[in-house]
Amino acid sequence: MVKNKIIENLVEALKKTGIKENLIPKLEQPANPSFGDYASNIALVLSQKIKKNALDIAYEILKNIKKNDLIEKTEVVKPGFINFWLTKNYLIEAANEFINDQWLNQNFHKKKNILLEFGQPNTHKIPHIGHFFSYIYGEALARIFEAAGNKVFRINYQGDVGLHVAKCLYEVKNQLEVNKTKTEDLKTLKEKVDFLQRCYQKGAKKYEEDPTIKEKIDQLNIKIYQKDKEIYKLWEKTRQWSLDFYQDFEKKLGIKYDRYYFESETSTLGKEIVLKNLGKIFIKSQKAIIFPGEKYHLHNRVFINQYGNPTYEAKDIGLITQKMKDFELDQSLVATASEQNEYWRIIIKVSEMLYPKLVGKLKHIGFGMINLTSGKMSSRTGNILDPFTLIETIKTSIEKSFQIKNKDLVEKIALAAIKYSFLNSDYKKNIVFDLEKSISKEGNSGPYLLYTYVRTQSVIKKFLPPENNFWVNLKEKLIANNRMGLEKDERELLRFFNQYPEIIQKAVDKYNPSLIANYLYVLAKKYNLFYQNYPILKAEQTIKNLRLLITKTTGKIIKKGLYLLGIETVEEM
Repeated sequence: MVKNKIIENLVEALKKTGIKENLIPKLEQPANPSFGDYASNIALVLSQKIKKNALDIAYEILKNIKKNDLIEKTEVVKPGFINFWLTKNYLIEAANEFINDQWLNQNFHKKKNILLEFGQPNTHKIPHIGHFFSYIYGEALARIFEAAGNKVFRINYQGDVGLHVAKCLYEVKNQLEVNKTKTEDLKTLKEKVDFLQRCYQKGAKKYEEDPTIKEKIDQLNIKIYQKDKEIYKLWEKTRQWSLDFYQDFEKKLGIKYDRYYFESETSTLGKEIVLKNLGKIFIKSQKAIIFPGEKYHLHNRVFINQYGNPTYEAKDIGLITQKMKDFELDQSLVATASEQNEYWRIIIKVSEMLYPKLVGKLKHIGFGMINLTSGKMSSRTGNILDPFTLIETIKTSIEKSFQIKNKDLVEKIALAAIKYSFLNSDYKKNIVFDLEKSISKEGNSGPYLLYTYVRTQSVIKKFLPPENNFWVNLKEKLIANNRMGLEKDERELLRFFNQYPEIIQKAVDKYNPSLIANYLYVLAKKYNLFYQNYPILKAEQTIKNLRLLITKTTGKIIKKGLYLLGIETVEEM
């Protein structure tokens, strides 16, 4: 990155001043572009250490800054900042690197092997919008990590055993045996999972209201763990309905997992580990086995319940153990709702006590809740808008609003609208999904970015340079030309392109795709303003070349950036 080269220049300048403090200068991109492309507060930091006026230090450093082809201008401003402007030639070269994908060689941080767990829908019921967000957020995060050079392993961990499954299967058995429902009448996967959802809701209601049925469901839950013949075949069949349905949905979202894990495979392992460490990490409490979290300023948690079944906590320990066997990892991340933050503090603490080599490698990423105007959703009560209904609702609105009949195009725009609406806010905050805003042709929306991309491609198609090497030689043509001036909006766009790799690194460091989403929105606004104010194809040849470079680079960055958000671009709107 050019940023690193300027930092190296600053380090050399510091040595020449005779200042012996061993500090690595920091560079930031000023919010106001009138303060340059980069600014350093190194003089202010040194002022505190060596008790000298910050402005005097800044001017001394400035005298020793090496002149090169990157830096066009430098200045010192009160109370002691050093500002840097990049040269026109560098900005043109950088834009050219974007259109030729050479920017991918940027010097990102140290590369890692990262396990990223996300999605995590339970079988035997329909996932809600929170699961949908987990899919979208997790895939965006995986792509952003990969863009920074990391190796990412996508993990999906699904609850295919547990009380929710017992509640569902109790009612499934009731429907099959008492109401004589035939599974053969359920033709599509959607019909099958809708049937499971209805059974789960009825079973959950009966579990809460009838103590006799509650006892039967608890016993059924034990039989499922024991793979009792009475229930196991039905469990296998209905489980597969859910798994097939989810994998079709993941394909629609553009997600391909490296490994699926299930609670049915981690529960036995988790229970064994807990029992093995009884008296060391875990203790008995009445009929259960717990982790005494209060000793570590956490909560006490049950890991094996009174029936001898492993809880979610024990299963997660089994999962982490299995992940260690299956992968060489530098970092293991789990993305779930922030409601589980406290839960994960306990799981991480226990895991680090069991496996000291995991200290610092496990992290839970807690994201906010997803709500509609109707409020919080629950699969148990039926107050749920599932992802599939949401997609169909958005598609209908787009068909009407955009007057588009191409079904594939409508679906791409619908998914872009939903994904972008989920990702353009800080993941830690709660999100209220607004259908009208999500499909707006103007403003901060997925369709607006798609529209801007289509505009850039339309300009390029109209130009259609006759020589095949036009883009290859464009940099040389522009740099060789003596046209020194740049229009304000031209320079602003060239300078803004330069921020893109650093935005990716910030998104990696903060686990925050919204940084990329909002960068793309600002880029689209800047380009559309530029497009309205300056002729491109009718401009004088050298000016036209520059504006075509700006157009090509804008389109390239929008396409790449949307890909990182899991959004596919379109060629028409």
